[in-house]
Amino acid sequence: MRIGIDATLVRPDRLTGIERYALSLTTALARKAPGEIVLFIRPDAPAALRALPVEQHASPFRQRVPTEQAWLPIAAARAGVELLHTLAFPTPLLWRGPALLTVHDATPWLHPGTVSAGMRYYYGPLYRQALRRASGLLTVSEAARDDLVATLGVARERVHVIHNGVDARFFEASATEGPRSPYLLAVGTLEPRKNIPVLLDALRLLRAEGRDLQLIIVGRQGWADALPLRELGAHVRLTGTVEDQELAELYAGAACFVLPSLYEGFGLPLAEAMAAGAPAVASDIPALRELGGDTVRYAPHDSPRAFADAISHALDRREETAAMALRGRERARRYSWDACAEATLAVYREATAARSRGGPPICPRRRASTTATSRPTLSTNGRVP
Repeated sequence: MRIGIDATLVRPDRLTGIERYALSLTTALARKAPGEIVLFIRPDAPAALRALPVEQHASPFRQRVPTEQAWLPIAAARAGVELLHTLAFPTPLLWRGPALLTVHDATPWLHPGTVSAGMRYYYGPLYRQALRRASGLLTVSEAARDDLVATLGVARERVHVIHNGVDARFFEASATEGPRSPYLLAVGTLEPRKNIPVLLDALRLLRAEGRDLQLIIVGRQGWADALPLRELGAHVRLTGTVEDQELAELYAGAACFVLPSLYEGFGLPLAEAMAAGAPAVASDIPALRELGGDTVRYAPHDSPRAFADAISHALDRREETAAMALRGRERARRYSWDACAEATLAVYREATAARSRGGPPICPRRRASTTATSRPTLSTNGRVP
């Protein structure tokens, strides 16, 4: 096979969940199928991506639209790829070959008010043609598959669930030495879906009860409004993006990791925190329940009081918390990037084999009154009609 991988989303200045997925998956694929992978990257792609021993093509553009819609389909055609896999965004309009796309979650359809304008007005309409022509759809959890089936109308058996992995460095993490006040840790892009104001209100309640806790928030500034810190300004540290080694140390040293998201497709920071042995509190939503099982404490995403109580339990019930964290570390070992790459390669082979047999695309619209090849439609604002 000659499999084209669109890794143009991986930038040198940030490493969010989808970028970590792209970098980690392509690294594992390069090891497992080096002669089959053709990589498409940005002109300023990180050194870790450029160092992969696979055929690479760099875009002359840094801007997303000309890279995705003009350069990528032409470059992939000239490279003779048999299948193009876009790792987070819809297939380019001009690409006419077989295609796979990874859709990490159903946020644009379930929570449209929490996504960026680019997702609403640019990517939303592009999913219409991408789903129609896709040879396959990949997602990262059973919960995400349930949501995509419900919102996009694709047949359940046509959506492949391939879990994310956890980098080994998080299992090996240890806290930095020296005195430090007990701190809560949150990790993620600062955007509405991450629901940080609820965590801030929980911290207010905890400090009012006499707990001398700090909060460290790791992640780049996204499209959220400024955080309402007010009197908490002296007790909250915004680090921006940090290197992986520092992130691992922060996980390992946290009194409690907290993920109060409104919605997640997988919840990679929670998996990383579990791997580092951190006590964890997370929103009581399906994807995080699927990931954390009984090793994590949960709270309703709209209740600061419930989050404060769950954090208090994690801090006060030390033996129980230590046992949960130990089970969490073992549970996190289920997720590896090698396993993710192997399962992805299996989908590549299935898609190319189906194409050679002249079979139908494997993401048809499911309607009781139509055939399996009916086409999905999205309205022009990216929402399902």
